[in-house]
Amino acid sequence: MGKLAEKKKRKRMALLDAAYDLFTSKGVNETSISDIVQGAELAKGTFYLYFKDKSEIYTELVTQKAAELFSVIREQLPGDGNSSLEDTVVQLVDILVDMLNADKALLEFIAKNLRWGVFHKVMLEGGNEVSDSFFEWYTKLIANSGRKFRNHNLMIYMIVELVNATCYNVILYEEPVTLPELKEELAKLIPVIIRNKEVVDKAE
Repeated sequence: MGKLAEKKKRKRMALLDAAYDLFTSKGVNETSISDIVQGAELAKGTFYLYFKDKSEIYTELVTQKAAELFSVIREQLPGDGNSSLEDTVVQLVDILVDMLNADKALLEFIAKNLRWGVFHKVMLEGGNEVSDSFFEWYTKLIANSGRKFRNHNLMIYMIVELVNATCYNVILYEEPVTLPELKEELAKLIPVIIRNKEVVDKAE
């Protein structure tokens, strides 16, 4: 059973890898299931053993790529615990922007498809080793700050969406500003979003 499970895992990953290559080169709409199985070098019937349709493999890919991205970012963040919440999130965003700038195909794929449902599944619900690790890290980050926030899950989503929306044109077309200029503005805006979501005890 161990060898069978490993064989199934390899086929599933072959389909995901082929789909990603095609989605980022040809486009989602222009890619057919036949294209995917041909790229994976598998029979067409094999596709339906793992995925219901093209939409399902597409959604899983967005979830997978976003989860992998945030996991790598988490590992690159300093772990000394000396940075403030604002500084840590700004550092997270700085790494995120640099990674998207280095992989423009991933930028286009994530920027067009990172909606709340996918974000929530990746960042907040957990469900696999990659997303659980980021969920645990973010929960601990909030707890260690000693501060209270109105819906801190929405807070990080708003920040990621801000980055997602603004860096797309800047990275791909260098409009309306350069990337260093954008990063400077994001470093100013992110603390404002965080402070705006903070619940302050009126007795203080």
